[in-house]
Amino acid sequence: MTKTDPTPDESLTYRLKALSKIADRMSSELSRGKLGLPMPEAMIIGVLGAFGPQTVMDISRRSNLDKSQASRTTETLIGKGLLSRTASDQDGRSVIISLMPEGRKIFRKIAPMVEKRDTELYRCLSEPEMDALRYLLDKLLESHGWQAE
Repeated sequence: MTKTDPTPDESLTYRLKALSKIADRMSSELSRGKLGLPMPEAMIIGVLGAFGPQTVMDISRRSNLDKSQASRTTETLIGKGLLSRTASDQDGRSVIISLMPEGRKIFRKIAPMVEKRDTELYRCLSEPEMDALRYLLDKLLESHGWQAE
């Protein structure tokens, strides 16, 4: 192959997926070890703690889970007494999901866990390299319609 014919493992999507798998594995290990929860449950608690009460559709979007997984996981967390469900004031057909006190206790453990994971992911980069990577990723994401909240 010539330099103009990159191999599949040189593509941006391949590399982003590989990095995503590494980050997911690290998150899953930390989530189970520190929180005693599967990663999707920890992600939903993290989203609700960071953004406040919201619909399952919003939770799905913010946690990068498909709607059915977000819905099932939310139901599991409600069953564990970590989340609650109330009718929406704006739309009688939808419900709002909120953290219960035990869910808030877990949320307080998530930020240090995420910081530890990110520190581990970035440890091979200098501060300017981390800034450049964040800038470039934001630029790519924004150019395709993604907006930080």
